[in-house]
Amino acid sequence: MMTKTIQTMKKVVVSSLIFLLIGTALGYGVGWEQQQKVLAGALDIIHPLRENNASYAFINPLLAYIIPSADQQDDFRVLKNQVVYLIDSEKKRGSIQDASVFFSDLNHGRWIGIGENNNYNPASILKVVIMTIYFKEREANPDILRSKLQYIDDIDRLIRQEAYGEKSKLEAGKLYAIEDLINAMIIDSDNGATILLLANINQRTLNELYAVLGIENAEETMISPRAYSLFFRILYSATYLSKSMSEQALSLLSKTTFREGIVAGLPERTVVAHKFGEHIQPANGGIGHVELHDCGIVYTEKSPYFLCVMTKGKNIEPLKGVIKNISGLVYRNYKSTK
Repeated sequence: MMTKTIQTMKKVVVSSLIFLLIGTALGYGVGWEQQQKVLAGALDIIHPLRENNASYAFINPLLAYIIPSADQQDDFRVLKNQVVYLIDSEKKRGSIQDASVFFSDLNHGRWIGIGENNNYNPASILKVVIMTIYFKEREANPDILRSKLQYIDDIDRLIRQEAYGEKSKLEAGKLYAIEDLINAMIIDSDNGATILLLANINQRTLNELYAVLGIENAEETMISPRAYSLFFRILYSATYLSKSMSEQALSLLSKTTFREGIVAGLPERTVVAHKFGEHIQPANGGIGHVELHDCGIVYTEKSPYFLCVMTKGKNIEPLKGVIKNISGLVYRNYKSTK
């Protein structure tokens, strides 16, 4: 009787193990299939951006890689949820009408976005693009930055007609070296220097850069935080300019005098290579809305990261506060990520 009972128990155990193994195998197979689908979808998204320069017969320089977001990683999902909550809270308070964010861990390629493809008026953040084109020309013509351009009355009058625009510090009739104009444009965001440089830019090189990055000419249209990130990524990776010119560009951007956005949310002495932009949209003789953006690379001990925050609202001061708070939140969370 005891022997029969033991045999029965053995059969039950064996049967249970067989069903368990079958269930595990099926579950593993389904899980593996799902993982393969996710991986295949991610690989479909990953693709390179190349310079496609017709002057090269044997090479096609790599500018950047487009990769999927890190939304599914726990640390970054938490960060994204907290930024979404902050933005929603500010909208309910009436501080902002809208805000979009793009964050990228530059050394590991992980990124998250909140409305990252929403378009805004680029305003002064396009000054980075103008600088990049002149630095590209410098590689072929070492003397170009020492060339001088004359600041004329027409540009001065154009700026003075802008009701809300910052006046230029340049003097009409004077000659300025291109390098000095670039410094004024980036560090002090001087609009006179910007217009003068843009009027003399190599338009073909500018159009080619927009084309290879897959961005519409932002002087004539709008731009999103994610699209704008490409200009900083090619500088950080030195994939468009030479290493020395990329270094010079980001060094110059680290001297930007605007300290009320991204920089305000960071510990003192944190190095940030960034550019801000401000756009005021008139309406019925007054102000329709204001846009304020701040985008750049934050250099931390852990790893540099890119952050771009574009905002829209009725008043400029609350927008500065929102960018500051998002910057602080991202910095604190990023320090704790694995």
